[in-house]
Amino acid sequence: MSKMPWELNPDLTEDRIITIASLIAKKRGEVIDRHDEIILRDTPRALGMRCYECCRSEIIHMAKESEIGSWLSILTPEGRFTFCIGNTPVRFSRNDPRYLPDRKLVTSFEAQKQMDLFSDNDPFSKIIWFIVFDTFFKSAADAVYLVGYTEAKEIICQWQIPLEDKITLISEVNSSLSQPVDVPIAPIKLKRHPLQKSSISNEDES
Repeated sequence: MSKMPWELNPDLTEDRIITIASLIAKKRGEVIDRHDEIILRDTPRALGMRCYECCRSEIIHMAKESEIGSWLSILTPEGRFTFCIGNTPVRFSRNDPRYLPDRKLVTSFEAQKQMDLFSDNDPFSKIIWFIVFDTFFKSAADAVYLVGYTEAKEIICQWQIPLEDKITLISEVNSSLSQPVDVPIAPIKLKRHPLQKSSISNEDES
């Protein structure tokens, strides 16, 4: 567990990991902001499902529409949703990384096929990679890790992703900057004050 992810897998660079984790954290925050237990009778389960689905669809969108699509792709769009960083299958979950449910560690058919492609030349190709949000369900991101599990469900790598200073506005990566608008200068008009007849009419009132 002492090795960094990119030391085990060159696809998993620090910038790429932070970018994807930031994307998920930002989308979680947006969904949590809309959580309403009073009017909509929202529940923790409903919030969890929405967070997962919105994050999943955002990753799919970013893989197709943004510049990070050069290294981000979708391997399994439904079911055991899996995306690829470079050629490496990765999933995400909100759990304690030490107690990730066994069902989560079952890879999709596409992910297993991808891992098998490199098994002869790469001893670490069988690692199952997860971005794990170890956080309260109403919190976007308390502690986030990239965790590598062996086929025996042991943690071989666990790196805490530094998000506190780098929650990137991923949705604005390709947005064009607003153009300046020429605003005409308002004409200056002097307000005329009528002369008042008073006992101090000869004094300066300015």
